[in-house]
Amino acid sequence: MIAALEDLHPAPLWEHFAALAAIPRPPGQEQRAMEYVKKLADERFLPWREDAFGNVVVYVEGSPGPVVAVQAHLDMVCEKNPDVDHNFWTDPINVDRDGDVVFAQGTTLGADNGIGAAACLALMTVSGIEHPALELVFTVQEETGLHGAIAFDPDLMDAEMLINLDSEDPDELIVGCAGGVTIDIGLQVAREDPPEGWEACELSVSGLRGGHSGIEIHRKRANALKLLVGSLREAQAVGHDLRVCSISGGGAHNVIPRDAAARLLVPAAGFAGLQGAVEGTARMLTSGWADAEPALHLALEQKGEPAPALDDGSAGTLLDLLDELPHGIIKMSSKFPDKVETSANLAHVSTGDDEVHILTSVRSPVDKQLQAVRTSIENLAKRMGAHPEPQDGYPGWDPDPDAELLAVAKRKYEEVYGKPASVQVIHAGLECGALVAKRPGMQAISFGPHITGAHSPKEQVRAWTVEATWKLLVGILAELIS
Repeated sequence: MIAALEDLHPAPLWEHFAALAAIPRPPGQEQRAMEYVKKLADERFLPWREDAFGNVVVYVEGSPGPVVAVQAHLDMVCEKNPDVDHNFWTDPINVDRDGDVVFAQGTTLGADNGIGAAACLALMTVSGIEHPALELVFTVQEETGLHGAIAFDPDLMDAEMLINLDSEDPDELIVGCAGGVTIDIGLQVAREDPPEGWEACELSVSGLRGGHSGIEIHRKRANALKLLVGSLREAQAVGHDLRVCSISGGGAHNVIPRDAAARLLVPAAGFAGLQGAVEGTARMLTSGWADAEPALHLALEQKGEPAPALDDGSAGTLLDLLDELPHGIIKMSSKFPDKVETSANLAHVSTGDDEVHILTSVRSPVDKQLQAVRTSIENLAKRMGAHPEPQDGYPGWDPDPDAELLAVAKRKYEEVYGKPASVQVIHAGLECGALVAKRPGMQAISFGPHITGAHSPKEQVRAWTVEATWKLLVGILAELIS
Protein backbone atom coordinates (compact mmCIF):
# COMPACT_ATOMS: atom_id res chain seq x y z
CA MET A 1 0.00 0.00 0.00
CA ILE A 2 1.21 3.52 -0.81
CA ALA A 3 1.92 5.36 2.45
CA ALA A 4 -0.19 8.38 1.46
CA LEU A 5 -3.28 6.17 1.13
CA GLU A 6 -2.92 3.97 4.21
CA ASP A 7 -5.68 5.44 6.42
CA LEU A 8 -8.30 5.99 3.70
CA HIS A 9 -11.61 4.14 3.45
CA PRO A 10 -12.72 1.74 2.18
CA ALA A 11 -9.26 0.23 2.63
CA PRO A 12 -9.65 -2.61 0.08
CA LEU A 13 -10.60 -0.17 -2.68
CA TRP A 14 -7.60 2.05 -1.97
CA GLU A 15 -5.32 -1.00 -1.81
CA HIS A 16 -6.41 -1.97 -5.31
CA PHE A 17 -6.00 1.61 -6.52
CA ALA A 18 -2.46 1.64 -5.14
CA ALA A 19 -1.74 -1.62 -6.95
CA LEU A 20 -3.04 -0.21 -10.23
CA ALA A 21 -1.03 3.01 -9.75
CA ALA A 22 2.11 0.85 -9.55
CA ILE A 23 1.31 -0.81 -12.90
CA PRO A 24 1.97 1.24 -16.08
CA ARG A 25 -1.27 1.21 -18.11
CA PRO A 26 -1.29 3.59 -21.07
CA PRO A 27 -4.02 2.89 -23.62
CA GLY A 28 -3.13 -0.28 -25.48
CA GLN A 29 -0.71 -1.37 -22.75
CA GLU A 30 -3.18 -2.67 -20.16
CA GLN A 31 -1.95 -6.29 -20.20
CA ARG A 32 -0.17 -6.14 -16.84
CA ALA A 33 -3.13 -4.49 -15.16
CA MET A 34 -5.45 -7.09 -16.69
CA GLU A 35 -3.19 -9.86 -15.37
CA TYR A 36 -3.70 -8.37 -11.91
CA VAL A 37 -7.48 -8.63 -12.42
CA LYS A 38 -7.26 -12.25 -13.60
CA LYS A 39 -4.94 -13.23 -10.75
CA LEU A 40 -7.38 -11.88 -8.15
CA ALA A 41 -10.24 -13.73 -9.85
CA ASP A 42 -8.29 -16.98 -9.99
CA GLU A 43 -7.32 -16.73 -6.33
CA ARG A 44 -11.02 -16.52 -5.44
CA PHE A 45 -12.12 -19.19 -7.94
CA LEU A 46 -14.19 -16.64 -9.86
CA PRO A 47 -14.66 -17.50 -13.54
CA TRP A 48 -13.65 -14.92 -16.12
CA ARG A 49 -13.75 -14.59 -19.88
CA GLU A 50 -11.75 -12.43 -22.28
CA ASP A 51 -12.78 -11.27 -25.74
CA ALA A 52 -10.58 -10.92 -28.80
CA PHE A 53 -9.85 -7.25 -28.04
CA GLY A 54 -8.61 -7.84 -24.50
CA ASN A 55 -11.68 -6.85 -22.46
CA VAL A 56 -12.34 -9.12 -19.48
CA VAL A 57 -15.52 -9.98 -17.56
CA VAL A 58 -15.35 -11.58 -14.10
CA TYR A 59 -18.48 -13.40 -12.93
CA VAL A 60 -19.59 -13.28 -9.29
CA GLU A 61 -22.56 -15.31 -8.09
CA GLY A 62 -25.17 -13.51 -6.02
CA SER A 63 -28.69 -13.49 -4.63
CA PRO A 64 -31.82 -13.58 -6.84
CA GLY A 65 -32.39 -10.41 -8.83
CA PRO A 66 -31.35 -8.84 -12.13
CA VAL A 67 -27.87 -9.59 -13.43
CA VAL A 68 -25.90 -6.37 -12.96
CA ALA A 69 -22.76 -5.39 -14.83
CA VAL A 70 -20.40 -3.05 -12.96
CA GLN A 71 -17.92 -1.55 -15.40
CA ALA A 72 -14.72 0.49 -15.52
CA HIS A 73 -11.80 0.89 -17.91
CA LEU A 74 -8.22 0.04 -17.00
CA ASP A 75 -6.23 2.50 -19.11
CA MET A 76 -5.39 6.07 -18.15
CA VAL A 77 -4.46 9.30 -19.89
CA CYS A 78 -0.70 9.86 -19.82
CA GLU A 79 0.07 13.58 -19.42
CA LYS A 80 2.93 15.17 -17.49
CA ASN A 81 4.43 18.55 -16.87
CA PRO A 82 7.31 19.35 -19.26
CA ASP A 83 9.89 19.41 -16.47
CA VAL A 84 8.89 16.02 -15.02
CA ASP A 85 11.01 12.96 -15.82
CA HIS A 86 8.43 10.16 -16.04
CA ASN A 87 8.02 7.25 -18.44
CA PHE A 88 4.37 6.14 -18.45
CA TRP A 89 5.33 2.84 -20.10
CA THR A 90 7.72 1.78 -17.30
CA ASP A 91 7.30 3.96 -14.20
CA PRO A 92 4.68 3.74 -11.43
CA ILE A 93 2.57 6.78 -10.70
CA ASN A 94 3.99 8.85 -7.83
CA VAL A 95 0.82 9.14 -5.73
CA ASP A 96 0.68 11.75 -2.98
CA ARG A 97 -1.93 13.29 -0.73
CA ASP A 98 -2.72 16.58 0.96
CA GLY A 99 -5.48 16.09 3.53
CA ASP A 100 -8.49 14.81 1.62
CA VAL A 101 -6.96 15.42 -1.81
CA VAL A 102 -5.15 12.58 -3.59
CA PHE A 103 -2.95 13.59 -6.54
CA ALA A 104 0.22 12.66 -8.43
CA GLN A 105 3.55 14.48 -8.52
CA GLY A 106 3.60 16.22 -11.92
CA THR A 107 1.60 13.63 -13.88
CA THR A 108 -1.94 12.44 -14.35
CA LEU A 109 -3.10 10.40 -11.37
CA GLY A 110 -5.16 7.74 -13.11
CA ALA A 111 -8.13 8.14 -10.77
CA ASP A 112 -9.93 8.30 -14.11
CA ASN A 113 -10.79 5.40 -14.18
CA GLY A 114 -8.55 3.70 -11.64
CA ILE A 115 -10.97 4.44 -8.80
CA GLY A 116 -13.80 2.75 -10.70
CA ALA A 117 -11.62 -0.24 -11.56
CA ALA A 118 -10.53 -0.50 -7.92
CA ALA A 119 -14.19 -0.50 -6.85
CA CYS A 120 -14.86 -3.42 -9.22
CA LEU A 121 -11.87 -5.26 -7.77
CA ALA A 122 -13.13 -4.60 -4.24
CA LEU A 123 -16.45 -6.23 -5.18
CA MET A 124 -14.41 -9.34 -5.99
CA THR A 125 -12.42 -9.37 -2.77
CA VAL A 126 -14.60 -7.93 0.02
CA SER A 127 -16.78 -10.51 1.77
CA GLY A 128 -20.25 -9.88 3.20
CA ILE A 129 -21.55 -7.54 0.46
CA GLU A 130 -25.15 -8.27 -0.52
CA HIS A 131 -25.69 -8.21 -4.26
CA PRO A 132 -27.36 -10.01 -7.15
CA ALA A 133 -25.27 -11.86 -9.72
CA LEU A 134 -22.50 -9.54 -10.96
CA GLU A 135 -20.56 -9.23 -14.18
CA LEU A 136 -17.50 -7.11 -13.47
CA VAL A 137 -16.50 -5.63 -16.80
CA PHE A 138 -12.94 -4.35 -17.29
CA THR A 139 -12.46 -2.63 -20.65
CA VAL A 140 -9.32 -1.40 -22.43
CA GLN A 141 -8.32 1.54 -24.63
CA GLU A 142 -11.13 3.81 -23.47
CA GLU A 143 -9.02 6.94 -23.47
CA THR A 144 -8.14 6.71 -27.17
CA GLY A 145 -11.74 6.52 -28.37
CA LEU A 146 -13.70 3.90 -26.37
CA HIS A 147 -12.05 1.20 -28.48
CA GLY A 148 -12.51 -1.59 -25.96
CA ALA A 149 -16.21 -0.92 -25.40
CA ILE A 150 -16.84 -0.54 -29.13
CA ALA A 151 -15.13 -3.88 -29.81
CA PHE A 152 -16.67 -5.58 -26.75
CA ASP A 153 -18.09 -9.04 -27.42
CA PRO A 154 -21.72 -8.92 -26.21
CA ASP A 155 -21.72 -12.71 -25.74
CA LEU A 156 -19.62 -12.11 -22.60
CA MET A 157 -22.47 -10.29 -20.88
CA ASP A 158 -26.02 -11.25 -19.82
CA ALA A 159 -26.60 -8.16 -17.71
CA GLU A 160 -30.00 -6.50 -17.52
CA MET A 161 -28.53 -3.44 -15.80
CA LEU A 162 -25.21 -1.62 -16.13
CA ILE A 163 -23.48 0.54 -13.52
CA ASN A 164 -20.59 2.50 -15.03
CA LEU A 165 -18.11 4.02 -12.55
CA ASP A 166 -16.44 6.53 -14.87
CA SER A 167 -18.16 9.78 -13.87
CA GLU A 168 -16.38 12.57 -12.03
CA ASP A 169 -19.00 14.70 -10.26
CA PRO A 170 -20.54 13.19 -7.10
CA ASP A 171 -23.48 15.62 -7.27
CA GLU A 172 -24.76 13.90 -10.41
CA LEU A 173 -26.25 10.64 -11.56
CA ILE A 174 -25.49 10.39 -15.26
CA VAL A 175 -28.15 8.91 -17.54
CA GLY A 176 -26.89 9.92 -21.00
CA CYS A 177 -23.76 10.96 -22.86
CA ALA A 178 -22.51 12.43 -26.11
CA GLY A 179 -21.39 10.43 -29.10
CA GLY A 180 -18.26 11.49 -30.90
CA VAL A 181 -15.90 11.15 -33.80
CA THR A 182 -12.21 11.92 -34.26
CA ILE A 183 -10.89 13.20 -37.59
CA ASP A 184 -7.25 12.80 -38.63
CA ILE A 185 -6.40 15.44 -41.24
CA GLY A 186 -3.32 14.94 -43.37
CA LEU A 187 -1.91 17.96 -45.22
CA GLN A 188 0.90 17.47 -47.75
CA VAL A 189 3.55 20.21 -47.54
CA ALA A 190 6.59 21.27 -49.55
CA ARG A 191 9.84 22.67 -48.20
CA GLU A 192 12.57 25.05 -49.32
CA ASP A 193 16.13 25.59 -48.13
CA PRO A 194 16.71 28.25 -45.48
CA PRO A 195 17.71 31.67 -46.85
CA GLU A 196 21.28 32.87 -46.27
CA GLY A 197 21.70 34.78 -43.02
CA TRP A 198 18.54 33.47 -41.37
CA GLU A 199 18.52 31.82 -37.96
CA ALA A 200 16.32 29.29 -36.17
CA CYS A 201 14.04 30.10 -33.27
CA GLU A 202 11.00 28.68 -31.49
CA LEU A 203 7.74 30.37 -30.54
CA SER A 204 6.05 28.49 -27.72
CA VAL A 205 2.84 28.60 -25.72
CA SER A 206 2.91 26.85 -22.35
CA GLY A 207 1.39 26.79 -18.88
CA LEU A 208 -2.24 26.32 -19.89
CA ARG A 209 -4.67 24.30 -17.81
CA GLY A 210 -5.84 21.97 -20.56
CA GLY A 211 -8.19 19.27 -19.31
CA HIS A 212 -10.80 16.87 -20.61
CA SER A 213 -12.35 18.14 -23.83
CA GLY A 214 -15.75 16.72 -22.88
CA ILE A 215 -15.95 17.56 -19.19
CA GLU A 216 -14.18 20.94 -19.26
CA ILE A 217 -14.83 22.35 -22.73
CA HIS A 218 -17.46 24.71 -21.24
CA ARG A 219 -14.88 26.31 -18.97
CA LYS A 220 -13.55 28.23 -21.99
CA ARG A 221 -9.95 27.31 -21.35
CA ALA A 222 -7.43 28.44 -23.90
CA ASN A 223 -6.24 26.09 -26.63
CA ALA A 224 -2.44 26.32 -26.99
CA LEU A 225 -2.60 25.60 -30.75
CA LYS A 226 -5.11 28.38 -31.33
CA LEU A 227 -3.04 30.87 -29.32
CA LEU A 228 0.10 29.85 -31.19
CA VAL A 229 -1.47 30.31 -34.61
CA GLY A 230 -2.99 33.63 -33.54
CA SER A 231 0.41 34.85 -32.35
CA LEU A 232 2.05 33.88 -35.66
CA ARG A 233 -0.68 35.69 -37.57
CA GLU A 234 -0.22 38.76 -35.39
CA ALA A 235 3.51 38.82 -36.11
CA GLN A 236 2.90 38.48 -39.84
CA ALA A 237 0.23 41.17 -39.80
CA VAL A 238 2.62 43.80 -38.46
CA GLY A 239 5.20 43.00 -41.13
CA HIS A 240 7.67 40.59 -39.53
CA ASP A 241 9.29 38.22 -42.01
CA LEU A 242 9.36 34.61 -40.84
CA ARG A 243 9.27 31.07 -42.22
CA VAL A 244 7.51 28.18 -40.51
CA CYS A 245 9.48 24.94 -40.22
CA SER A 246 7.05 23.00 -38.04
CA ILE A 247 4.09 23.29 -35.71
CA SER A 248 3.51 20.82 -32.90
CA GLY A 249 1.33 20.61 -29.84
CA GLY A 250 -1.45 18.85 -28.00
CA GLY A 251 -1.83 15.16 -27.36
CA ALA A 252 -4.81 12.82 -27.18
CA HIS A 253 -8.03 13.58 -29.05
CA ASN A 254 -9.88 14.18 -25.76
CA VAL A 255 -7.37 16.58 -24.19
CA ILE A 256 -7.46 20.37 -24.61
CA PRO A 257 -3.90 21.28 -25.70
CA ARG A 258 -1.82 22.83 -22.91
CA ASP A 259 1.42 23.38 -24.86
CA ALA A 260 2.35 24.13 -28.48
CA ALA A 261 5.41 25.30 -30.37
CA ALA A 262 6.39 26.52 -33.82
CA ARG A 263 9.93 26.16 -35.15
CA LEU A 264 10.71 29.24 -37.26
CA LEU A 265 13.35 30.86 -39.42
CA VAL A 266 13.84 34.64 -39.20
CA PRO A 267 16.42 37.06 -40.59
CA ALA A 268 19.23 37.47 -38.07
CA ALA A 269 18.67 41.22 -38.05
CA GLY A 270 14.93 40.75 -37.48
CA PHE A 271 15.00 38.52 -34.41
CA ALA A 272 15.04 41.34 -31.85
CA GLY A 273 12.11 43.07 -33.52
CA LEU A 274 10.09 39.86 -33.64
CA GLN A 275 10.90 39.15 -30.03
CA GLY A 276 9.60 42.59 -29.08
CA ALA A 277 6.39 41.96 -31.01
CA VAL A 278 5.94 38.60 -29.27
CA GLU A 279 6.42 40.25 -25.90
CA GLY A 280 3.65 42.69 -26.78
CA THR A 281 1.35 39.86 -27.84
CA ALA A 282 2.21 37.99 -24.64
CA ARG A 283 1.13 40.96 -22.54
CA MET A 284 -2.21 41.11 -24.35
CA LEU A 285 -2.79 37.38 -23.99
CA THR A 286 -1.88 37.19 -20.32
CA SER A 287 -4.15 40.15 -19.60
CA GLY A 288 -7.04 38.78 -21.63
CA TRP A 289 -6.76 35.28 -20.17
CA ALA A 290 -5.75 36.31 -16.63
CA ASP A 291 -8.69 34.63 -14.89
CA ALA A 292 -8.94 31.43 -16.96
CA GLU A 293 -5.23 30.88 -17.65
CA PRO A 294 -3.11 32.56 -14.96
CA ALA A 295 0.06 30.62 -15.89
CA LEU A 296 -0.10 31.30 -19.66
CA HIS A 297 3.36 31.87 -21.12
CA LEU A 298 4.24 32.96 -24.67
CA ALA A 299 7.92 33.18 -25.53
CA LEU A 300 10.31 33.38 -28.47
CA GLU A 301 13.86 32.08 -28.15
CA GLN A 302 16.74 31.27 -30.46
CA LYS A 303 16.92 27.51 -30.81
CA GLY A 304 18.63 24.94 -33.00
CA GLU A 305 20.16 25.21 -36.45
CA PRO A 306 18.43 26.54 -39.59
CA ALA A 307 16.58 23.78 -41.46
CA PRO A 308 14.35 23.64 -44.54
CA ALA A 309 11.13 25.54 -43.97
CA LEU A 310 7.65 25.08 -45.39
CA ASP A 311 7.25 27.05 -48.59
CA ASP A 312 4.91 30.03 -48.50
CA GLY A 313 1.98 28.12 -49.96
CA SER A 314 2.24 25.22 -47.52
CA ALA A 315 2.72 27.47 -44.51
CA GLY A 316 -0.18 29.69 -45.49
CA THR A 317 -2.52 26.74 -46.00
CA LEU A 318 -1.51 25.17 -42.69
CA LEU A 319 -2.11 28.38 -40.74
CA ASP A 320 -5.42 28.98 -42.52
CA LEU A 321 -6.59 25.46 -41.73
CA LEU A 322 -5.61 25.65 -38.06
CA ASP A 323 -7.18 29.09 -37.83
CA GLU A 324 -10.52 27.97 -39.29
CA LEU A 325 -10.92 24.59 -37.62
CA PRO A 326 -13.54 24.97 -34.88
CA HIS A 327 -12.70 24.65 -31.22
CA GLY A 328 -14.95 24.97 -28.17
CA ILE A 329 -18.71 25.13 -27.68
CA ILE A 330 -20.80 25.00 -30.83
CA LYS A 331 -24.28 24.60 -29.26
CA MET A 332 -25.67 24.46 -25.74
CA SER A 333 -28.40 21.97 -24.77
CA SER A 334 -32.03 23.08 -24.73
CA LYS A 335 -33.05 20.09 -22.55
CA PHE A 336 -30.40 20.23 -19.83
CA PRO A 337 -29.58 23.77 -18.62
CA ASP A 338 -25.90 24.74 -18.64
CA LYS A 339 -24.91 21.56 -20.48
CA VAL A 340 -22.96 21.60 -23.74
CA GLU A 341 -24.71 19.80 -26.57
CA THR A 342 -22.17 20.05 -29.39
CA SER A 343 -18.47 20.93 -29.31
CA ALA A 344 -15.19 20.49 -31.14
CA ASN A 345 -11.63 20.10 -29.87
CA LEU A 346 -8.59 20.96 -32.01
CA ALA A 347 -6.46 18.40 -30.20
CA HIS A 348 -3.08 17.71 -31.79
CA VAL A 349 -0.68 18.79 -34.54
CA SER A 350 2.56 17.12 -35.62
CA THR A 351 4.79 18.05 -38.57
CA GLY A 352 6.80 15.59 -40.63
CA ASP A 353 9.09 16.17 -43.59
CA ASP A 354 6.31 16.25 -46.17
CA GLU A 355 3.04 16.00 -44.23
CA VAL A 356 1.34 17.65 -41.29
CA HIS A 357 -1.16 15.65 -39.23
CA ILE A 358 -3.98 17.42 -37.42
CA LEU A 359 -6.25 15.63 -34.97
CA THR A 360 -9.63 17.14 -34.14
CA SER A 361 -12.69 15.65 -32.43
CA VAL A 362 -16.40 16.44 -32.35
CA ARG A 363 -18.95 15.55 -29.65
CA SER A 364 -22.75 15.62 -29.54
CA PRO A 365 -25.57 13.40 -28.27
CA VAL A 366 -27.56 14.51 -31.32
CA ASP A 367 -26.36 12.47 -34.28
CA LYS A 368 -27.60 15.02 -36.82
CA GLN A 369 -25.49 17.77 -35.23
CA LEU A 370 -22.49 15.47 -34.88
CA GLN A 371 -22.60 14.59 -38.55
CA ALA A 372 -23.14 18.22 -39.59
CA VAL A 373 -20.00 19.43 -37.77
CA ARG A 374 -18.02 16.44 -39.00
CA THR A 375 -19.06 17.18 -42.59
CA SER A 376 -18.17 20.85 -42.17
CA ILE A 377 -14.67 19.97 -40.94
CA GLU A 378 -14.14 17.43 -43.71
CA ASN A 379 -15.28 19.95 -46.36
CA LEU A 380 -12.97 22.62 -44.93
CA ALA A 381 -10.02 20.23 -45.05
CA LYS A 382 -10.77 19.12 -48.61
CA ARG A 383 -11.19 22.72 -49.75
CA MET A 384 -7.65 23.40 -48.56
CA GLY A 385 -6.22 20.35 -50.26
CA ALA A 386 -5.98 18.21 -47.11
CA HIS A 387 -7.20 14.64 -46.62
CA PRO A 388 -9.57 14.04 -43.67
CA GLU A 389 -9.89 10.50 -42.31
CA PRO A 390 -12.65 9.94 -39.71
CA GLN A 391 -11.65 7.64 -36.83
CA ASP A 392 -12.86 6.52 -33.44
CA GLY A 393 -16.59 7.06 -33.87
CA TYR A 394 -18.67 6.04 -30.86
CA PRO A 395 -22.42 6.19 -30.15
CA GLY A 396 -24.24 8.42 -27.72
CA TRP A 397 -26.47 7.16 -24.92
CA ASP A 398 -30.12 8.26 -24.75
CA PRO A 399 -31.57 8.92 -21.26
CA ASP A 400 -34.31 6.66 -19.86
CA PRO A 401 -35.92 8.67 -17.03
CA ASP A 402 -38.30 5.81 -16.09
CA ALA A 403 -35.67 3.09 -15.59
CA GLU A 404 -35.91 1.02 -12.38
CA LEU A 405 -32.15 1.28 -11.91
CA LEU A 406 -32.34 5.06 -11.89
CA ALA A 407 -35.17 5.04 -9.36
CA VAL A 408 -33.16 2.81 -7.02
CA ALA A 409 -30.05 4.93 -7.49
CA LYS A 410 -31.94 8.14 -6.66
CA ARG A 411 -33.25 6.64 -3.40
CA LYS A 412 -29.88 5.33 -2.32
CA TYR A 413 -28.14 8.56 -3.35
CA GLU A 414 -30.33 10.59 -0.99
CA GLU A 415 -29.57 8.15 1.84
CA VAL A 416 -25.81 8.43 1.29
CA TYR A 417 -25.50 12.15 0.55
CA GLY A 418 -28.49 13.52 2.45
CA LYS A 419 -29.80 15.41 -0.57
CA PRO A 420 -31.52 14.63 -3.88
CA ALA A 421 -29.32 13.68 -6.81
CA SER A 422 -29.05 15.87 -9.88
CA VAL A 423 -29.92 13.62 -12.85
CA GLN A 424 -27.84 14.76 -15.80
CA VAL A 425 -26.28 13.91 -19.13
CA ILE A 426 -22.54 14.30 -19.71
CA HIS A 427 -20.83 15.85 -22.70
CA ALA A 428 -17.95 13.41 -22.50
CA GLY A 429 -18.21 10.06 -24.22
CA LEU A 430 -18.97 7.18 -21.88
CA GLU A 431 -18.67 3.49 -22.55
CA CYS A 432 -22.35 3.14 -21.60
CA GLY A 433 -23.23 4.31 -25.10
CA ALA A 434 -21.27 1.53 -26.79
CA LEU A 435 -22.30 -1.18 -24.31
CA VAL A 436 -26.00 -0.30 -24.30
CA ALA A 437 -25.95 -0.31 -28.09
CA LYS A 438 -24.80 -3.94 -27.91
CA ARG A 439 -27.60 -4.89 -25.48
CA PRO A 440 -30.68 -2.83 -26.43
CA GLY A 441 -33.00 -2.39 -23.48
CA MET A 442 -30.25 -2.72 -20.85
CA GLN A 443 -30.76 -0.07 -18.19
CA ALA A 444 -27.68 1.97 -17.38
CA ILE A 445 -26.42 4.63 -15.01
CA SER A 446 -23.05 6.21 -14.30
CA PHE A 447 -21.64 7.87 -11.20
CA GLY A 448 -18.33 8.38 -9.47
CA PRO A 449 -16.24 10.42 -7.02
CA HIS A 450 -15.13 14.03 -7.29
CA ILE A 451 -12.27 14.08 -9.81
CA THR A 452 -10.93 17.40 -11.07
CA GLY A 453 -8.25 18.15 -13.65
CA ALA A 454 -8.83 14.85 -15.45
CA HIS A 455 -6.52 14.31 -18.44
CA SER A 456 -3.99 16.80 -17.05
CA PRO A 457 -1.19 16.74 -14.45
CA LYS A 458 -3.55 18.62 -12.15
CA GLU A 459 -5.81 15.56 -11.82
CA GLN A 460 -6.91 14.91 -8.25
CA VAL A 461 -9.64 13.03 -6.40
CA ARG A 462 -11.40 13.84 -3.13
CA ALA A 463 -11.02 10.86 -0.83
CA TRP A 464 -14.30 11.32 1.04
CA THR A 465 -16.23 11.11 -2.21
CA VAL A 466 -14.55 7.78 -3.02
CA GLU A 467 -15.97 6.37 0.21
CA ALA A 468 -19.39 7.87 -0.60
CA THR A 469 -19.28 6.39 -4.11
CA TRP A 470 -18.56 2.96 -2.63
CA LYS A 471 -21.48 3.27 -0.19
CA LEU A 472 -23.78 4.28 -3.04
CA LEU A 473 -22.61 1.35 -5.18
CA VAL A 474 -23.08 -1.33 -2.54
CA GLY A 475 -26.38 0.25 -1.44
CA ILE A 476 -27.79 0.06 -4.97
CA LEU A 477 -26.65 -3.56 -5.38
CA ALA A 478 -28.23 -4.59 -2.08
CA GLU A 479 -31.56 -2.99 -2.98
CA LEU A 480 -31.65 -4.76 -6.36
CA ILE A 481 -31.89 -8.17 -4.65
CA SER A 482 -35.35 -9.65 -5.20
